[in-house]
Amino acid sequence: MIQNQTDALVRPAAPEGSEHEVPSATDEVAYRPDLPRSPLALWSARHRWTVLATALLLVLGAVGVLGTVGITTQSSNDQLVGDSAEAYDILDGADFGDVPTEFIIVSDPAGPLSPDRAAELGSELITTYETVPGVIAVGDAFPGQDGSIVLPLEFADDGEGVALEIDDSLQATDDLAAAHGDLTISQFGQTSLDQEMNDTVGEDFQRAEIFAIPATLIILLLAFGAVVAAGVPLLVGLGSVAAALGLTAIVSNWMPVDQNSQAIVLLIGLAVGVDYALLILRRAREERHAGASVLDSIGIAGATAGRAVLISGLTVVIAMSGMLVAGGMFTSLGLGAMLVVGVAVIAAVTVLPALLSLLGDKVEALRLPFTRRREARRGSEDSFWGHLAGIVTRRPLASVVVVGGLLVALAAPALGMKTAIGNVEALPQDLQSVQAYHQFQAAVPAESDALQVVVRAPAEAADEVEAALLGATGEAEGITHISGAAGEVEQSTDGTVSTWNLGIDVTPSDDAIAPTVEQVRTELLPQVRAELSDVPGVDVHLGGQAAVVDLTSWMDDSLPWVVGFVLVLSLLVMLVSFGSPTLALATVGLNLLSVGAAYGALTLVFGGTWAEGLLDFTSTGVIASWLPMMLFVLLFGLSMDYHIFVTSRVREAFDAGDSPRRAVRRGVARSAGVVTAAAAVMIGVFSIFGTLSMLEMKQLGVGLAVAVLIDATIVRGVLLPAVLTLLGKRAHTGPSWIPRLHH
Repeated sequence: MIQNQTDALVRPAAPEGSEHEVPSATDEVAYRPDLPRSPLALWSARHRWTVLATALLLVLGAVGVLGTVGITTQSSNDQLVGDSAEAYDILDGADFGDVPTEFIIVSDPAGPLSPDRAAELGSELITTYETVPGVIAVGDAFPGQDGSIVLPLEFADDGEGVALEIDDSLQATDDLAAAHGDLTISQFGQTSLDQEMNDTVGEDFQRAEIFAIPATLIILLLAFGAVVAAGVPLLVGLGSVAAALGLTAIVSNWMPVDQNSQAIVLLIGLAVGVDYALLILRRAREERHAGASVLDSIGIAGATAGRAVLISGLTVVIAMSGMLVAGGMFTSLGLGAMLVVGVAVIAAVTVLPALLSLLGDKVEALRLPFTRRREARRGSEDSFWGHLAGIVTRRPLASVVVVGGLLVALAAPALGMKTAIGNVEALPQDLQSVQAYHQFQAAVPAESDALQVVVRAPAEAADEVEAALLGATGEAEGITHISGAAGEVEQSTDGTVSTWNLGIDVTPSDDAIAPTVEQVRTELLPQVRAELSDVPGVDVHLGGQAAVVDLTSWMDDSLPWVVGFVLVLSLLVMLVSFGSPTLALATVGLNLLSVGAAYGALTLVFGGTWAEGLLDFTSTGVIASWLPMMLFVLLFGLSMDYHIFVTSRVREAFDAGDSPRRAVRRGVARSAGVVTAAAAVMIGVFSIFGTLSMLEMKQLGVGLAVAVLIDATIVRGVLLPAVLTLLGKRAHTGPSWIPRLHH
C-alpha cells in the first residue's frame, strides 16, 4: 500500500480509463525542466506524515493553550498616552473607597417631572431597589438637569471595581419601565455597559465565524469546482487561525494585547491563510493538468506560486512591523497580525504540499457538474481578462491616465477624513445601556462626558488643593463648551489625590473637543498650578475625555513615520525579489494609489449619513483613530499578494522568451482566474465583518473589502498591466549589483 502511494506521486496525468504506467526515475524531471522545483515543497511532500502529524499536534496544542490560558487583553487605560496617561497612572494608584455604582434615571418625554410626581417616583424607586439582590446600598434620589430624577445604587464588587451581581437590578428596571409606560426608565453604569457590550461583541464574532466559513467554502467551490479541492485551502486557513490564536494567548501572558487583536487575527488569518493556499493549489493543479506528475506539480507550484507567497508574506509582515514603530496599542495589534500571517505562510509552503501529496489526484474528488469546460478555459488569452490585458497593452498610456485619474478622484475625499477615538457614540445606538447613557448624560452632564482635573499632592495640602480647584470654577465656566463644573472635589482616602470634573457639551468625535482641551490646559491648569506653587511635589494633569484628544493626536503624529518605514522596507523587498528598481518604484506607487482609493471610499461611506440604512449604522462623521494606520499596513501588505503573483507570472513568461508586451498579456491571463478567486475570498470574509454591530469593526471590514475589490480588479487588471507594458524590459532588468532572491 505504501509503495502504491509513493508511485502515485510521480505518475504523469493520463486520460480517463487508461492504465497508469509506473514511471522511471527520470520521469520526475521530464516535464518542463525549465521550471524550477522547490526543495522545501518536495521535502514536505515526501515526508507528508511527519509534516501533517507535527502540524496537527501544533494546532491541537494551540487550541489547548487558548482554552486553558486565554488571551489577556489590555485595559483601556493601558493604551493612553501623554498628559492624560499620567493622570490615569495617578488615579490607578489611589484609593477613593469607591464601590460599583449604577444609576436609575427616570424622565418624562413630555417634559420635566412635576415635584409631586418626582417625590412619588423617588419613594417607589427606593422601595423597589432596597430588596433587589446584589444592591448593597440605595442613595437618595436627586433631580437631573433635564427635569428627571436619578437614583444611585451601590453594588458589591469583585475586588476590581466590577459589580458581582447586576442582572436582578436590570430586570427590576425593565419591570418598572413596563409598569410606567409613559415614562423612560433606564439603568446606566460601567458594569451594565460593559456587560451588554461584551455580550454584543461575542454575538458579533460568533455570527462572523458562522457565516465566514460557509461563505469562504462556497467561493472556493466556485473557484475549484470540486469539494475536496475547496476544502483544502479552508482547512489550511482555519488551522493557521487556530495556531496564531494560541501563540497570541502565549504572548499576551507577558504582554497583554489590544481587545481587537482576536478579531484582527480571525479577520486577517482566515483571508490570508485561504488565499495563500489557494494560490499554490491552483498552480499545482494547473501544472498537473498540463502533464506534470503529482510530485512535479507540487515542486513547481512551490517554486513559483510558493515563492510569490513567501515574498508576499514577508512584505505583509514587514508592513505589519510598521505598527511596532508606532508602539503603544499598535504593538499588540501588529504582533497578532504578524503572527497569523507568518503561520499562514509556513502552513502554505509546508503543510499544503504534504496534504497535496497525500491526496494526489483525489484532490479533484467530488467535482461539481458543468465545471470541466470552465477549467479548460482558465489561463487562456481568449478569456475576459486575457482580452482586457490585450486592450490595455495596446493602449497602456491611455489606460494609466484614465484609470489612474479615476483612482485619484476616488482618493480625493480622504483629504477631508476626520478621525476620533470611538466612545459610546460609536457603539450600537439601539443597545439599552447606550440609550441609558444618553439619558444619564442629559440628566447629569458633569458626570458623563467630562474632563477630569487630577492633582497629586501631600496629604497635609488636601484642603489647599480643594480650595485651588474650586477657586477656578469661574475660569472653568468661562471656557467654551464647558457645561458646568462639579460642585465638589473628590479626594482619595489618604488625601494625596484629588479629582475635579468639568462637564462638556461636545462629544469625543466633535471637532470642538480638541480646542476645548487645549484651552483648559493653557488657561485653567496654569491657574491651579500657580495657586499651588508653594506645595512641594504637586502634580496637576488633565484626564477624562482629554484622553481622546491625546490618543488621536499621537496616532496622527505616528502615521507618517509608519508610512515611511513601510514604504522603504517594501521597496527593498521588491528590489531583491525582482531585481528591477523601476518595478519596485512602480509597485510602491500602485499600492499607495490603492490605499488612497480605499481611504477615499471609507470617508465617503462613513463620513456622511447616506449609507446608514444600507449598512445599518449611525454615522458619527468620523473614522476610528486607529483605522488609518491599521488599514495602511494591512492594505499595503495584502495588495502585494496579487501584485507579486501577477508580476511573477509576467516575469515567468518573459524569461521563457516572450516579448515584454506579450509576457504581460500572457501573465495576466494565466493569473487572473486565481487572483479573482483569491480576492473573492478576502472580499467575502471582510464583508461579513462589515455587518457587525461595532462601528469600528464595520469600518475595518468595509474598508478592507472595498480596497481588495479595487486592487484585484482595476489595479491588477488594468493599471498594473499598463504600467508593466510602459516599463517594457526595465520591469525585468536592473543593475547587476542588486542582490536578487532566486528560486
